[in-house]
Amino acid sequence: MKNDPGHLRVARRQFLRNLFNNEYNLCVRGAGNFSYRFYEALAAGRIPLFVNTRCVLPLEDQIDWPRHCVWVEESDIDHIGEILVDFHRRQTPESVRQLLEANRRLWEDYLTPLAFYQNVFKKYAKAP
Repeated sequence: MKNDPGHLRVARRQFLRNLFNNEYNLCVRGAGNFSYRFYEALAAGRIPLFVNTRCVLPLEDQIDWPRHCVWVEESDIDHIGEILVDFHRRQTPESVRQLLEANRRLWEDYLTPLAFYQNVFKKYAKAP
């Protein structure tokens, strides 16, 4: 049943509904030390609730990653709920809207395949 195409479509639809119906999306590492959901949340213009397991994020010299998400160090995982609530309480509806828009722009300007390769090329084309 796990690999049944009908089951997979239903699961994907549920995932997308959850993604778009929530401003915040939990993004923890998968089998590797990265989170595909982190990029899906940004592409959807959402705010990642990012658990940092010493991940290497792309373009770290160009993107202030903690500014675009609720950043939780792995050592603080037991306090993830408090961290999210504290972050949200510091926001206004306008600041949340601006962050959602900024995250979608970040995706478009830096993380789509074309934008990513253009940014990497610009960086290394200038290197001595």
